[in-house]
Amino acid sequence: MREEISREIMTLGHVHRQYAEEALSTIGLHAPQEQILFLLHQEDGLTPTQLASRIFHVGHVGIATMVKTIQRMERAGFVIRRPDPTDGRASRVYLTEHGRAMYDPALQIWQELTERTVQGMPDVEQALFRRLLQQAVANLTLHENGP
Repeated sequence: MREEISREIMTLGHVHRQYAEEALSTIGLHAPQEQILFLLHQEDGLTPTQLASRIFHVGHVGIATMVKTIQRMERAGFVIRRPDPTDGRASRVYLTEHGRAMYDPALQIWQELTERTVQGMPDVEQALFRRLLQQAVANLTLHENGP
């Protein structure tokens, strides 16, 4: 039974990402671009390192992926990078007006994805599901240097 848990988690992740990719593509976004939009909507001007750590929940593992994603978003006109005023080696990422306009449609897609994911679960099961997912993430990120 324990072996099936990992398989189910991988299946859920795959199906969830596939649904997200299909839905987000209708508004010109790709996963995890919506997560960057959400984070910058809350706190504009984050560095790529800050974005990667908040999205991927690990240290420097996702930096290269994050930089490529930011470059792609910059080409699409969603974000702009500016030099960090206090650290000449770093840059900060800001939403453009076009990026800000994408927030509500992306949030709507994300809410629909959440509703579809928990469809048929009573509120108490949804709360338990969320708590269990948080615990699983905490278990795996507790040791950031590997297994």
